[in-house]
Amino acid sequence: MKKLHISFTPFIMFALVCFIFSCKRQIQNVDVEADIAAIKEVLNKYEVAINAGDFDSWISLWSDDGVRMPPNGPTRPGVAQITEEVKPVLEQFKANLKITSIEEARVFGDIGLTRCSYNFAVTPKAGGDKIIVEPDGKALTIYEKQLDGNWKIIYDCFNSNVPPSEE
Repeated sequence: MKKLHISFTPFIMFALVCFIFSCKRQIQNVDVEADIAAIKEVLNKYEVAINAGDFDSWISLWSDDGVRMPPNGPTRPGVAQITEEVKPVLEQFKANLKITSIEEARVFGDIGLTRCSYNFAVTPKAGGDKIIVEPDGKALTIYEKQLDGNWKIIYDCFNSNVPPSEE
């Protein structure tokens, strides 16, 4: 019995070494720069879709279980609640979102993040003056790589750099 155990040891060691090198190759094949470019492109599409009033394109950037965390309001978990909040705004207003800079973009496997600065204004479609909603905002957006290789937003948290007015 002991001889049988010894003869399997080299096979087990060979299999273990093959497994380790296989895992190492898979990790090395991850193109972090391409993934960072992809999440930056999702952020670009976010801006373009909002400014075009294209709700369907905008919501398609979100994971079904995405969470939107706006300032001074409740968390909106899931596409249904995000739709309930954002779609009426895009129906009533022409949006002007400007991402002024992306300070950080990182990828950690299938999770990525961007940290950016932005300003946001809307103009009523029925007529009226432009309303500055956010003159100096910041956002932290977290993305998840989907099985098809696309990145989708799973968390979006944003707020102001401007102190609240004392009214």
